[in-house]
Amino acid sequence: MNTFNNLRKYLFQDRPGEDPGQRAEILVTLALGILSTLLPALVYKNRITLIASLITNSVALFTLYQALRARYNYLVLFPVITSFSICVVTIFEGSGTHDLLWMGNLGLFLLANIQSRKNIRTPIFLAILMIITFAATGAAEINGILSNPFATDAQYIYLNSFFFATMMAAIIAIFSRHNSLLKIALENKSEQIKSNLELQEINKTLEDRVISRTRELSEANEQMRQRATRLQIISEISQQISSNVDQQLQELLNRITQVVSEKLGFYHIGIFLLDENHEYAVLRAANSEGGQRMLERRHQLKIGGTGIVGYVSQGGRPRIALDAGSDAVFFNNPDLPKTRSEMALPLKYGTQTIGVLDIQSTVPFAFKDEETNLLGPLANQIAIAINNVLVNERTGFKVSSPKANKYGEQPARQQKQSGYSFQADGTISTAIQATSPMLDKALATGEIVILNQSSNDNSAALAVPVKFREQVIGIIHIEAAEANRRWTEDEITVVQSISDRAAFALENARLFEETTRRAEQEETIAHVTSQIGATTNFNRILQTTIEELGRTLGATRTFIQLETSTEDDADRHQLATD
Repeated sequence: MNTFNNLRKYLFQDRPGEDPGQRAEILVTLALGILSTLLPALVYKNRITLIASLITNSVALFTLYQALRARYNYLVLFPVITSFSICVVTIFEGSGTHDLLWMGNLGLFLLANIQSRKNIRTPIFLAILMIITFAATGAAEINGILSNPFATDAQYIYLNSFFFATMMAAIIAIFSRHNSLLKIALENKSEQIKSNLELQEINKTLEDRVISRTRELSEANEQMRQRATRLQIISEISQQISSNVDQQLQELLNRITQVVSEKLGFYHIGIFLLDENHEYAVLRAANSEGGQRMLERRHQLKIGGTGIVGYVSQGGRPRIALDAGSDAVFFNNPDLPKTRSEMALPLKYGTQTIGVLDIQSTVPFAFKDEETNLLGPLANQIAIAINNVLVNERTGFKVSSPKANKYGEQPARQQKQSGYSFQADGTISTAIQATSPMLDKALATGEIVILNQSSNDNSAALAVPVKFREQVIGIIHIEAAEANRRWTEDEITVVQSISDRAAFALENARLFEETTRRAEQEETIAHVTSQIGATTNFNRILQTTIEELGRTLGATRTFIQLETSTEDDADRHQLATD
């Protein structure tokens, strides 16, 4: 079965550049024509006729062989040779021009039109040749060159020549029309194929665009999801750092390295602090085994020297080494052989760099510029926490959790205070102290309260507590301008992260103000004490005391009275200043 299918494809399947069905038409009509010339040869008796038939069938087989090889230029040989063969058979085997064998010329002419297709010159040439051959045979009969059993005359030759001419003209006209229609059909089909190809190309382009756009959206969604996850993790880290600000400095640094490593999954976290002379960045805490060995030998790097940490400690700008070894400033540390990428972030308090947060990963190209944007605020919070502890250690001030007094009241800074409001027109004004069930719930629970759908009275709103060490010190209240607003997780995460950072900043400002106030008090006490101690005269000491107190406190009247142990009022000393 497969052999038959392969043979059929070889015989009848069109070759490239051929019209549909062209090969099948040529082979079928040519085979039928050969059969019509081969079979009558079996009954021929005249030697000349047999020779002519042999020549005709040889040419026919040659033409068929060339047609099988898709060489159609030889097709015209078959009708031309066969036409002459018909003339020979008519003369030597038939009855001359009156023989019906001449009707075979019309069949040959029809065959020529089928096989010639678009080339009209071959049928016209063959028609002229056949008519001339017919007329020449008749003229030979009229002039006695050939036998004339039916008394052929000129009228017979003229009429039949005209008959042949009209029949052949009709056949040419029909096939010309057929070829024109076929040409139109092929052009339409070609246009349709071209249009289909263009549509397929457009569809493919659209599909590629859809796939590409889908991939881009998927990647963007994944990046947003990862970013939201990172923000949530950084928020948790910030909360843990804020809950440990009352620890000693070393305990705080160790806790920070452990928390950052566990939450973000990095191989090595190190914290460097600048020494007093700002010459070296000294490693103060690390979570990895290699970092512990570096701590044991008091590892330090010169500021502005070799390595990312030295670079960042001098410039105060983040630096990333995407591939360990290829970065010019990367330092190959034998204690951390698994490092393949590194990022260093400055720990800055205001504009001053106090240290460096060193983060290392075992994965090449683990850090992007986006990482510095995400982890930069975390580094700032770490710097604030470190600075607060350093200030507390220098002043001897102990940070304690805000607690209620014996009457159940919160300290003054925990009471409801007026804040600031940002309006849609860009103005900032003092906010009026307001109460609502939403704000009361956020203050009472310390949790985020969300109102997604607006009503007739209330807009969609978001209340996020500002907490420091699990104590609510304020509320960020946001109202949406549009109706039916729904707050997304990313928006809530952003507000929560800002709330954590605001809490750190507020606490840092409070500590700074308190430290400044205590320093001013100590300075005032020292000044007054020095003035009092400048004399040994009893009355002068009393006068200096009330004078300095009145000037320092801005009092309108200062009074000091001393009581003696005797009952004599005369011994009572009294001194006042206005």
